[in-house]
Amino acid sequence: MNNALLSSEKNYWETPHDFFKKLNEKYYFSFDLAASPENTKCENFFSEEDNSLTKAWHELKGNLFLNPPYGRELRKWVKKAYEESLKKHDGLHCATYPSKNRHQLLA
Repeated sequence: MNNALLSSEKNYWETPHDFFKKLNEKYYFSFDLAASPENTKCENFFSEEDNSLTKAWHELKGNLFLNPPYGRELRKWVKKAYEESLKKHDGLHCATYPSKNRHQLLA
């Protein structure tokens, strides 16, 4: 395990390419809900400036990928993903979250 992944120096981490590639081969994501122009995994994405937490994810078409910022704000992202999943009927949300044991996946 990379100890840097458990540090609090920053609250965002780019999803490893190989990990995302395997998920994308199965789910064909159309939108990255928390990204930057430098690390987005999808052509369509919300950046920090877009403030994804204020957007209506359920109105986006296709399957949605989320690797949220970690730290104290993570709770807001999990709540938002849950609430939006109740409204979305034409796809799914797939979210990763930090774990000391391994990279976890919520789908």
